[in-house]
This record gives sequence, structure tokens and C-alpha cells, in this order.
Amino acid sequence: MTPRLRTALVLLLAALALAAPASGLVVENADLTPAEVNLLFAMREYTLTYNEYADRLPGWVTGPFADETVNLYVTSPDGVLVMGITFHDKKVIQFDAKGCPDPIVTVTTDVATVEAVMVSDRPFDTFRAAMQNGTATIEGNNLLGMLRTGMVLFGFRVMDILGM
Repeated sequence: MTPRLRTALVLLLAALALAAPASGLVVENADLTPAEVNLLFAMREYTLTYNEYADRLPGWVTGPFADETVNLYVTSPDGVLVMGITFHDKKVIQFDAKGCPDPIVTVTTDVATVEAVMVSDRPFDTFRAAMQNGTATIEGNNLLGMLRTGMVLFGFRVMDILGM
């Protein structure tokens, strides 16, 4: 082996050793607390469950946002974590820890509500209860978002009136 090749090999191995994480997952966004990182990855994992469940949700809930982006603001004692969610054909296709530019709506809630929805056997009902008790809100960010949000909120009211 020539000295030049040996030097190149040593530099390559050193670069790989320095680049490889010592213990598992590395998150580069230093602004996230460990609790927020855990919540972020739990939400990403829950996306698989949501996508299986999405077809069972009422069309008036999923339809207005079927091919849109939504920002989820999750409040905690540490601050506010913004998560961008991109939907296509009622399914979550992208999850962004930094939020989405120009989302159609913003959903605001707290960590406890997000966790309750994720572990619930009836996540739609759990979210609806959070809307009723004020721990979750939906706000349209533009005219189309306001109209679509109004349609969803109207549907929730009808369900309440009918006792569903």
C-alpha cells in the first residue's frame, strides 16, 4: 500500500469514526428539549396508526384538509413545539419538526392532549372532547382555511346536538 493510499484510508476511517453517532439517534435541532424530541418521534410513529384510521373518519373532518398542510402547535412548560403535517388523500405523507410554510389551518393543543389522542382507542372522540373542553383549538389561517374550519366546527356542533 502506498503512503498516499494509506493516508487517504486513515482519513476516511477517521471521518467515519467522527461522523458515526456514539449512541443511537442524533437530532440536530438543538432547540428541542428531550421531551419534545420524544413527542416528535412518538407523533411520527403515530402517523402510521392515523393513516390506517383516516378512512374511518367522517369525510367532513378529513375532506377539507385532505390535500393540505396544517401546523400543530403543542404547548408545554418548555414552550411551544411547532409540527408541520402535510396530508394527501386524507393520509399524512410528511411530518416536519419545523412547521409548514403557509398552512391552511393551525391546531393548538397541549402535550397531554396529544398523548391522550395517541393512546386512545377512539382518537377522534378524544380530540373532539379536547375541542369541547378548550384544550384543543383549530384556526383557519386564510379565507379557505376559515371556511373549511367552520365546516368542521359546524359538524362537531351537529354531532353534539344529535348526541353522537
